Amino acid sequence: MKVKGIIIAIIVSLIVGGFMVKTKASQSEHYNMNQALCQKYIEMSTQAYNKDDLYSAKLYAQKAVQENPWCKAAWDNYNRILINITGGDINRIPEPKKEEAAPAAEAPTAGGEEEEIEGC
Repeated sequence: MKVKGIIIAIIVSLIVGGFMVKTKASQSEHYNMNQALCQKYIEMSTQAYNKDDLYSAKLYAQKAVQENPWCKAAWDNYNRILINITGGDINRIPEPKKEEAAPAAEAPTAGGEEEEIEGC
């Protein structure tokens, strides 16, 4: 009786383990890192930071981290910008200033009298 239980436990663990390995492999195939694009975003972020455009620098730094979440340089860049923006208070991330849109003008008319269109 104990032998049957042990054999069943081994079979079940092999089946479950096989599903876990397959799921993990399919997830890693789905995510494709791009180190060159990550480096490009880091450079763009640094340029925006040097121009004192902190909001754009933050966006580029986020994109760099998204391209390669395991890149230490991307995370260091992102953290440096966030610390600069928030003054160390991570709960305070300002949004960009929104420009006020001018009120929409009324659409011009074709002129002349209104025509009545008959339905079908």
